[in-house]
Amino acid sequence: MHLVAALAVLSSTPALADMRVSIPFAAEIGGKAFSCSESYAGLGSTGAEVKAVDFRLFVSNAALVRKDGTLQPITLDQDGQWQTGSTALIDFEDASGGCTNGTKALNTTLRGTVPAGEYQGLSFTVGVPFEINHGDPTLAPAPLNTTAMFWNWQGGYKFVRIDMVPTDRKEDGPKGWFLHLGSTQCDAASKTESPKACKNGNRIDVQLDSFRPDGSTVVIDPAPVVAGADLRVNAPETSPGCMAFPKDPDCMTVMTKLGLPYMDVAAGSQALVSLR
Repeated sequence: MHLVAALAVLSSTPALADMRVSIPFAAEIGGKAFSCSESYAGLGSTGAEVKAVDFRLFVSNAALVRKDGTLQPITLDQDGQWQTGSTALIDFEDASGGCTNGTKALNTTLRGTVPAGEYQGLSFTVGVPFEINHGDPTLAPAPLNTTAMFWNWQGGYKFVRIDMVPTDRKEDGPKGWFLHLGSTQCDAASKTESPKACKNGNRIDVQLDSFRPDGSTVVIDPAPVVAGADLRVNAPETSPGCMAFPKDPDCMTVMTKLGLPYMDVAAGSQALVSLR
């Protein structure tokens, strides 16, 4: 074969060595499958009953773990809707029931390719990388144009948005208990300017060592995270629930269970993400 022709053939073959990866995600609340129309009992420190009215999160920098422990980044499909660069929006709500702020479309899988091989784990970050976290969402590519997942230029995106509404709340109790995670204390001149840095990046690094590409599901469940919080009350003059902002008593038992430090409370093991 002519050398030029041989090189042309070789240059077109690497894709044949790629392995398709489709990683399923499932949303649960207290071990029960999430639905915009269901109620969930026994949550938090007082066993509250809630309805969940939003359930979305960003994941980025996903990689499979080789047998030697090294990471193989997943090249995400650039689908123009849910995945851009190394970042994807996982969206479990379908705008039905109480999810009135959502969209009908769902995205419950992470899709891409890796070189063919044997893998025995999964690594990813819950959050949006700093370099694309602060800017104008109306000019950003999908899914970063999802304004319901955005605070402002200074704070950037809500990495996690799980909105719960107590169905048995006290008369003067909060109308909602929201788990919103994003970067805080970001150094910017105003809320409409990008920061130089954020004191609290609040990205959750996840590694699931027993993940199998051919049969594992990543489970997102906020129940273990809010186990020490009273979902029927809200600290005065603070955002409803825990939105990761400093000096919010409702975050004291929550952030550590996200695997993040908070005020003078050290980070614990993250309890939001598990595997089955």
